[in-house]
Amino acid sequence: MENISRKYGVDIYLKREDLAGPAAASGSKIRLAEFLVGEALQQGVTHILTVGAYLSNSATQVASAAIQAGITPIVFLYDTLAEGYPSKWRGNMLLNKIMGFEVHCFPRSPDESQEKIWAEKLYPAVEARKAELEALGHTVLAAPAGATHPASFPAHLLTYKEIIDQSAILGFVPNYIYHTTGTGGVLPAFAAAKLLTGGSSSIRSIAVSSYRPDNYISHDIIVERVKSIYGLIGQSAPDTNLIMSELDIDQRFIGEDYAVPSTEGTQAIKELASLDAVLLGPVYTAKGFAGLLTHIREGRIGPGSKVVFLHTGDTNNLFEDPRITGKLVD
Repeated sequence: MENISRKYGVDIYLKREDLAGPAAASGSKIRLAEFLVGEALQQGVTHILTVGAYLSNSATQVASAAIQAGITPIVFLYDTLAEGYPSKWRGNMLLNKIMGFEVHCFPRSPDESQEKIWAEKLYPAVEARKAELEALGHTVLAAPAGATHPASFPAHLLTYKEIIDQSAILGFVPNYIYHTTGTGGVLPAFAAAKLLTGGSSSIRSIAVSSYRPDNYISHDIIVERVKSIYGLIGQSAPDTNLIMSELDIDQRFIGEDYAVPSTEGTQAIKELASLDAVLLGPVYTAKGFAGLLTHIREGRIGPGSKVVFLHTGDTNNLFEDPRITGKLVD
C-alpha cells in the first residue's frame, strides 16, 4: 500500500483474505471452513452446526461454505450488546437471512453475562438440535465459535506459505507478519509454520479478545493447538517453551471489550480508507491495524521494514449497529 507506507516510512503489504471468496462472505474463516467442510464431506455429514455472536463473520463464512458443498448449515448466535432479539437484520445477520438457512438467536438482558447465556441456553440448544437431527438419521458436525474445530487447525499453514511465496515473488522476505487474534484460528498455524520451515519473519499478534487462563482463549490453548497441528501432519511436536517463545501477543488494543469499538481502531479505519481506499472492519482488522501503526510509532518496527498485515475480512461489520462500528462519519 503505497500511500500509507510512504507516510510511515515502512513498506506495508496486505494479504487479502477479505477477497479470498468464494461465496457470499469472505475472510480468513473461509480457510478454516475449507478444512472443516472437507472433514464433513469425508464423514458424510448432512448438517454443520456452528455458533458465534450476532455479528459473527465465522458463522456466516462457515455457513456459506457448507451451502456450496451441499451441506445444511444451522447457526446459533448470541447477543454481545445485550440488545435483546435483533430489531433489524444488519451486517452478517442480513446475509444469513438472504441465504435462507436456519438461525437461532439468543438474546440477553444487561444483567445477564454472555457466559451465562452460553452455558444455560446456547450450547444446550446446539446439543438438543444435534440430537434431534441425529434421531432423524442425519450426520451432524458441530463447529465451535470461530470454526476452531481440530480439523481446521492446519488451514492457515497454507496462508503462511502463500505469504512467504508471494513475498518472494515480489522480491522480499517479510520482517514482520501482523494479524489479529480472537478465537485463535490463525496464530497456531502461523507459529507451527514458522517453526516447521525455520522462517525468519517475526509473527506479531494483536488481540481482540483477552488471553487469560480462565477465558476461551489463552497462551496455553495456542500451544495445545500447535502441538495438535504437528500431530495431524505426522510430526513430533516441539517443546512448550519453544512454542511459547514464538507467541508475541499485544493485548493493549482490545479496548473496552470484544466487539466494542476503540478510538484507535476507528482512526485506523478512516486513515487507511482515506489514504489507500482499503476498508477495515471495526471488530478485528481495525484494532489489529491500529496495533501495527502504534508499533511503528513506538519504534518496534524500524524504518524501511517490510510488513505483511493479514486482512482477515470483517468489513461486513461496517454495516453493523453503531455500538459496534463506532462513529465513522459525522
